[in-house]
Amino acid sequence: MFEFIGHSFADQPMISIIAIGILIGIGHSFEIDHILAVTTLVSEKKYAAPWKIGSSWGIGHSITTGVIGTLLLFLDVKLPGSLYEVGEIAVGITLIYIGLKYLVFKEVRNTHKHKHGSEFGHLNPMQKLSDWNVTSVLVGMIHGVAGSGFLILLLITSSETMDGVLFLSSFCISIIVTMGIVAQLWKKLQGIHEKGMGNIAGVVSIIAGLLLIVEYI
Repeated sequence: MFEFIGHSFADQPMISIIAIGILIGIGHSFEIDHILAVTTLVSEKKYAAPWKIGSSWGIGHSITTGVIGTLLLFLDVKLPGSLYEVGEIAVGITLIYIGLKYLVFKEVRNTHKHKHGSEFGHLNPMQKLSDWNVTSVLVGMIHGVAGSGFLILLLITSSETMDGVLFLSSFCISIIVTMGIVAQLWKKLQGIHEKGMGNIAGVVSIIAGLLLIVEYI
């Protein structure tokens, strides 16, 4: 289906290219590894606004996607085929890490909260900002070199440069907005079943990470 991207831009008006980028960005956001990463991060970072976590993940994804897309569109750089496999393995390791981090340190966080009366009462604003921002952005950057996003980047090289830039921009913005919404909705759902939802996200994240690593090693 992705062949449609590269071969259709020449005959499409600007609004159509933007619409294609937005729709494919929304679809790309709902890949299982993306959803698992963001929902697990949201489950862990209880003191940060969920939409910030999701959007910062999207920003990280867009940074990697933008850099690779720029190299392909403007410099005609040839990416090694092994980059895709390396990216998938890196995503697998990341999913295992954030899943374990949530599950293993959950009790430590709960104990700390009961002891001090607040989970984040003595964190200064910079610590709060750094915690949700850096982690989510880094995880998003790793996801940016894996999955169907990598294939989409390769296919846009068959389009005109400015058409590719327009598509890539709308694609990235769509991911940032979509993941912010997904994170906010997950937090609302988690509020109803707080313990269960967080545990499910953590466990499934670990399983998905292991499956990715086994598949691409």
